[in-house]
Amino acid sequence: MSLKPSSTANRLIWLRRPARLVESDVELIAKSTKAEIDTAWNQMVAENPRLTDGPCWHVLGVGRDGHGGATIHLTRTTYRMGAVRSVGVATGFVGLGTKAIARWQGRCLIGKRAESCATYPSHWEFAPGGAVEPGEDPIEGIERELMEECGARPVSRPLPVALLFDQSAGNWEIIHDIQIESPPDSPPNWEYSSMQMMDGFHLPAPVSPCSLLMIEVARRLIES
Repeated sequence: MSLKPSSTANRLIWLRRPARLVESDVELIAKSTKAEIDTAWNQMVAENPRLTDGPCWHVLGVGRDGHGGATIHLTRTTYRMGAVRSVGVATGFVGLGTKAIARWQGRCLIGKRAESCATYPSHWEFAPGGAVEPGEDPIEGIERELMEECGARPVSRPLPVALLFDQSAGNWEIIHDIQIESPPDSPPNWEYSSMQMMDGFHLPAPVSPCSLLMIEVARRLIES
């Protein structure tokens, strides 16, 4: 039925139609105690007050569908379950994110993550990106992230083109193709310290591991 994300290496599934999200009542049983998770989370918030908790998806498994689709099996949990992994607290959490190859005149939008970001701080990546929130369509989510993080508008509805497992972060990412009306002048909020349109397929260093995997997607979109 499913591919267990925790046991797979980096993986890329091309999509010809949107992935299907299926919610389960199976709970995430954390590998660490609640006290260990809460202590680590409270310390992270004390050091970085921008961090906020909230509902998010944990991926139970992913399977290919026929005709170029995929099914993602999910259960609800909270953001802290993923965040504390960065300080060495094992939870077994596997997140679901939404990212984009945002294009304008044959170039791709990239951003340098702020130092205060919980994941890949000060790394360059394809922008925008964020978590898929329970109750939100991933396509609507990436449109929201595009406006909030980049201050840009899509020319048309984003198109999901790939599903990628980022082994480094332990997350599945739904990758969207977005044509934007115009490039942003500067980052509209704190999440990126810098933004630019990229020529070719070489991001400045350091590059997030996920974006290194996304180069294959960007190349196919640009050269097709």
